[in-house]
Amino acid sequence: MLTTTKLTTKKLILTGMFTAIISIMAQITIHTQPIPFTLSFLAIFLTGIMLEPKCAFLAVLSYILLGAFGLPVFAGFRGGFHVISGMTGGYIIGYPLMALITSISYQISIKLKPKRYFHNIVRTAILITGMVASLAVDYLIGTLWFSFVSGSTIAYSLTVCVFPFVVFDLLKIALAVSFGTAIRKVVDRIT
Repeated sequence: MLTTTKLTTKKLILTGMFTAIISIMAQITIHTQPIPFTLSFLAIFLTGIMLEPKCAFLAVLSYILLGAFGLPVFAGFRGGFHVISGMTGGYIIGYPLMALITSISYQISIKLKPKRYFHNIVRTAILITGMVASLAVDYLIGTLWFSFVSGSTIAYSLTVCVFPFVVFDLLKIALAVSFGTAIRKVVDRIT
């Protein structure tokens, strides 16, 4: 049986709010070539933790559509379809899947009822595993895209686009898990 979930006003507002948060955090950059170091991944991870899967996916998709239509929401206040179709566009294209996988992982982690003494460890491990998987999916899409568009090898693409960022991206996961889950617990209690 197919069930549908309504997008309530609250969910729509939160979706729009996280689209704005992603847009703002993408502007916090350290310019490196060919990919800038940004807080976009942190924003995507937080979106996945804070919103249910459909809303997380829609928030990130909205961010991409705003940028594709020319709003300067991508890193460095850039916008336009040329950013998405450029060498690093594959990483942006992977963002909705990152948010979706993170959100599904969070939903699974909170629904589990492991033994009392280990429940936080198990839940956190599930969430982190999902977030690392979402990061791997984005790395895969972005690296293949970069390799295709730039005409470079996969090895070169990984060396330039992934390896310099892995440690920082894992730190972003740690920050998102620490702050995102704490904020989510507070928000869930008051709403």
